[in-house]
Amino acid sequence: MNLEFLKEISKSHLLVAGEVGIDEYLWGDCRRISPEAPVPVVEVESQTFKLGLSANVAQNLVSLGAKTTLLSVKGADIDGIKLGQMLAEAGISQVEFIEDSSRPTLRKVRVLAQKQHVVRIDYERSHSLDPKLAKQFTDRICDLLPSVDGVIVQDYGKGIWNLDTMAFLKQAKHMKKPVFVDPSRISSLDLYRGVTLLTPNIIEAESLCGIPPGKSRLVGKNDEALFSMAKRILETTEAEVAIITCGDSGMVSVSRGETRLNRIPTFARDVFDVTGAGDTVIAVLSLMNILGHSISSCMQVANAAAGIVVGRIGASCITQEELKVELERLVKVGLVS
Repeated sequence: MNLEFLKEISKSHLLVAGEVGIDEYLWGDCRRISPEAPVPVVEVESQTFKLGLSANVAQNLVSLGAKTTLLSVKGADIDGIKLGQMLAEAGISQVEFIEDSSRPTLRKVRVLAQKQHVVRIDYERSHSLDPKLAKQFTDRICDLLPSVDGVIVQDYGKGIWNLDTMAFLKQAKHMKKPVFVDPSRISSLDLYRGVTLLTPNIIEAESLCGIPPGKSRLVGKNDEALFSMAKRILETTEAEVAIITCGDSGMVSVSRGETRLNRIPTFARDVFDVTGAGDTVIAVLSLMNILGHSISSCMQVANAAAGIVVGRIGASCITQEELKVELERLVKVGLVS
């Protein structure tokens, strides 16, 4: 694989649109059970904050060297102010927020003892955007389209994306701007009609296709089942490509008109936490696509990037240098050509 493409990343500009949030981690130790209830008592020793959801996608793009614009919705609260500060500190300077006083800025608090998750507490409201705010959101995407090479739609099922906010697809198609979607398992496939590429994980793919949940490890190895789901996704959305991520079974793709799967194995060496791995995957896939690479090459590079971040705890991003070193290693051992 020619790694010269890494030098081209700085010429790309992607718009990331979708829900954002703060990932808070409370790290501590647990030595006793509460006398008030049969639950562990965690003595907190430290606290860390990370960018979550679409903000993590944007952070991955910026860390790789791409020009990035982030568009999202936040609450009129202190967490919204903190989120803005965190984005600035991460070097994500092109950020636009629509403020919604009816919902808090999304925050997920994870309590860990000896690096093991004990509980997660979510501060969120998942109702749909008010029609006026939805129009503001859609209009702003349309305003930004001429200045970007493509759009990443991050749908976490928190109320931002519906038929009103996805109305920008008509203009994106007219302007020949690719739209890459990380879909929500609770949305309808019809919502994504007209996008370029979708990247559901295997659980999301089953849900989107109306298939009862299976044992994901087994389904991830079943080419017939995966091909059927990918074809269903393509037929309903009229997308060009469906890529299904399958955890430790790697990822598969089917492009429009293809009659078989393209499978790429996982490159992960150690898996500590898959949180945010999908964010890294869609960031890299989108970058590679707008740089003109084949779907197979896009998947190889995205899989290499994901293999790095799953070796860390919490949502994480990858630098261009880390990706370069990992790709050189994979080429050397013959896993990437």
